[in-house]
Amino acid sequence: MKGKSSRRKFLQNGLMVPAAGLIAARGLEGFPQAPAPIPYRTLGKTGLKVSGVGFGIGYTPDPVVLERAIDLGVNYFDTSRVYKDSEKVFGYVIKGKRDKVVISTKTGTNTREQILKDIETSLQMLGTDYVDVYHMHARDTAARVSDEALEAMKLIKKQGKARFIGLSTHDPNTMADNILKYGLDVVQTTYSYAIGAPFRDAALDKLHAAGVGIIAMKVVIGLTGLHLDMKNPEQKPKITSEGCVAAIKWVLKNPRIGTTVPHHGDVSQLEMNVRAMSESYTPADEKLLYVRNEQNRPFYCRMCYECNGQCPKGVPVTDELRFLAYNDFGRDIHQARRSFLELPQEIRDVRCRDCSDCAIQCRNGVRVQERLIRAQELLA
Repeated sequence: MKGKSSRRKFLQNGLMVPAAGLIAARGLEGFPQAPAPIPYRTLGKTGLKVSGVGFGIGYTPDPVVLERAIDLGVNYFDTSRVYKDSEKVFGYVIKGKRDKVVISTKTGTNTREQILKDIETSLQMLGTDYVDVYHMHARDTAARVSDEALEAMKLIKKQGKARFIGLSTHDPNTMADNILKYGLDVVQTTYSYAIGAPFRDAALDKLHAAGVGIIAMKVVIGLTGLHLDMKNPEQKPKITSEGCVAAIKWVLKNPRIGTTVPHHGDVSQLEMNVRAMSESYTPADEKLLYVRNEQNRPFYCRMCYECNGQCPKGVPVTDELRFLAYNDFGRDIHQARRSFLELPQEIRDVRCRDCSDCAIQCRNGVRVQERLIRAQELLA
């Protein structure tokens, strides 16, 4: 079976087919079975030894790629309760291999009762008694972290159902002091060449100095190829993997980063990305990323959040452009639309095409109004 067809059949069968059967059907025995040793890093004060290149499992996991990652020595795997069947697929893959993986999952809810329910569901789906890291998902403001949510997270850690607790955020500058106040062990946050070190370094320095383990996400998105007809919101972007290894190497240059969680779409991309752990960052890598970053400058939001509150109609500019990037750079229309549809109805109904001029003038060169129009017409 080929990649997408095998995954489709796996899901259509109710996830009851053991991953090993799919792996045999795909001919995994043809892959090298003795992966080269890879370097591991320590994730803050947790003491967890993690591969610099981890695995963001996402909404559409391929069990063959996950199995190959374990074979190669990748040991940090990130999923979430909100990623459809992601936890369940991974649970089948790791049967008999729990000692080889560091599992991170997340809850998207904010009440004590629902968080405690979510962890039980996650453990059941993953087929384990505990996870190594448990995050509150997408906490970009302190308002998204309730007292009862923190109480539930700390109870989960005390009960041993999660060894360490943290949160994921797209805005570490806003959340760094709160993370320290909450007493969390880890944070998963945006960090990439495209976003730029100046937007993140002060926050990461503060967290690292306090021993908080830092997991970098969005390390590749925004640095892949993008070719779009801006007048056609339904056009599928043509994405190339060129630059992925360089982008990951750039992030791993930073000793504050414990691990990264790019998504590996197929085995060849996985094996290519794993190289980033053992190769040095070169002038050729720098040139490649600079060129690609400039090419994509008008289309990719750097998530500096400087436009917060500037839209007179209340459009959360950074969020809508981030959702669009899931499709235009990550080829994941499902995640893009799902995220957009979580916005309040009155925000989803705003159409930037109705404005003659845009109040947002991005200092990073993003064509904000064009991109918002595309997001609204593509995702709504």
